[in-house]
Amino acid sequence: MFLKSAKYYDVIYQAVGKDYAGEVKEAHRIIRKHLRSKGNQLLDVACGTGEHASRFARYYRVEGIDLDPKMLAVARKKYPAIRFHPGDMRNFRVSRGFDVIVCLFSSIGYVETRSGLFKATQNMSAHLLPGGVLLIEPWFSPAQWHTGRVSTVHADKPDLKITRMSWSSRQGNLSKFECQYLIGTPKGITHATELHKLGLFTKREYLRAFRAAGLEVIHDPKGLDGRGLYIGLKPMDGK
Repeated sequence: MFLKSAKYYDVIYQAVGKDYAGEVKEAHRIIRKHLRSKGNQLLDVACGTGEHASRFARYYRVEGIDLDPKMLAVARKKYPAIRFHPGDMRNFRVSRGFDVIVCLFSSIGYVETRSGLFKATQNMSAHLLPGGVLLIEPWFSPAQWHTGRVSTVHADKPDLKITRMSWSSRQGNLSKFECQYLIGTPKGITHATELHKLGLFTKREYLRAFRAAGLEVIHDPKGLDGRGLYIGLKPMDGK
């Protein structure tokens, strides 16, 4: 997914001012409000380069999982004290349960299909301890996605200049955005292209996925940064 841009991912999102610390602070507030289990084990699913995970480590014993080997390599290099696992959110296996599981920054969209959404939610729920909390930050709904949108991001460091231009399209309920990168360093200018595909799910589909996974569910329309948030609560009896 980020095979061309993983090493530049943090620089790009620093340029757009992504507030990882503020998002984790708000997520922690929500978690403390709903958490009923007694431990503090947190799993960050689709952890990327570890920016959320590193901040959650202030409050919890954190581990991360991601499908992208290059993103995991960046995370491990930056945060060697955190354990990062390779794995697909639809079918990963970890031998213990967690009090909190989070899947943020709309990463759930990468499951692409409704079936994938249900599988991923079920799998995360299966790793959640009774009384635990699952947070999933959604991608756009079908009604929110606009095709033909062009956007740019510019990152400007002393020895690194990046321009990312993206263009949006759609195939049924699958959103697509093509990213073109121009990357300038003292060695020269290189060009790279990535295509990202994410499923467009309705509120009803998210709610049904949580309930099918045995979770009580609350929808917060604002969430951590305006994307909304689904809060899943696992009953204390674990059923």
